[in-house]
Formats: sequence, C-alpha cells, structure tokens
Amino acid sequence: MNASRLLLGLALLSPASAGVALAAAPAACLPKVEKAWIRAAPPTATALAGYATIRNDCGRPLVLTGAKSPDFVIAQVHETKLVDGSMQMRHAKRTTLPAEASFQLAPGGSHLMLMHPRRLLPEGKVVHVELLLEDGRKIPADFTVRKEAPAK
Repeated sequence: MNASRLLLGLALLSPASAGVALAAAPAACLPKVEKAWIRAAPPTATALAGYATIRNDCGRPLVLTGAKSPDFVIAQVHETKLVDGSMQMRHAKRTTLPAEASFQLAPGGSHLMLMHPRRLLPEGKVVHVELLLEDGRKIPADFTVRKEAPAK
C-alpha cells in the first residue's frame, strides 16, 4: 500500500506531469501602465518626476517594489505624506497595487522620482521604465517627456 502511494507521488512529480500542470495554468496577469509621462525640466535638472495610471486588472493585489530605467542613475517610487504638519516626500519601498483597480502615480501623491538623467530629455522624448514587482516580474512602460499631463 505504501509503495503504491510512493509511486503515485513520484508520477505526480515527474517532469511530464509538471509540464501538463503548467500548460493548464492561466497566463500570469500583469498590470498595464497608461498615460505615462515625465514632467519636462531644464537641461540642468538632476531629478525629474514621472506619473502614470497603473491598471491592475489581476484578481489579486500585487506589490510594486521599485523602478529602473536606462536613462537614469536612480529610479524610485516615492510617496508624499503629511508628517507633523508638513508635506514630505519619502522613498516607498513597497506599494500595493489593489486587485482589479487602478493606482495613480500623480503630482502631490505617489510618483516616480527619476534622478541623475544619463542624457538630455527634452519635451517629446520617450523614456523606457520598468516597474518592479515583488514577485520578480517587471511591468514595461514608455513615459513621454511633457510640460503637462496628457488629456484625460
């Protein structure tokens, strides 16, 4: 009896059955980035801010842990909060993207802080950014440098 259970367990763990199980699983859901833009700044600026809507149509919340871009030395998610009567910007190491909802990176709230540009970024340039998820996946996005937010 124990031998038959052992053989059944080994059969379930075989590479062939694992492949069938993976093939039957739905594709991993990945949020979408919409209306992504970076506020235009003078060429001497050492930090720029990025904004977008992150639409998480997935059935579960996901955790945003950071960002990276080949156009900046440092890319981070920051949040603006009222602390002891004054507004402060802080690096947000973990930001929850609620399930089946949108999350705003917007002026005065959570946003991307893009520091030390590696090239000139005049209005109209497109910057590739990857938003990093806690599970190791990346959300690719293209941010356009603009003076104002895109129309709603």
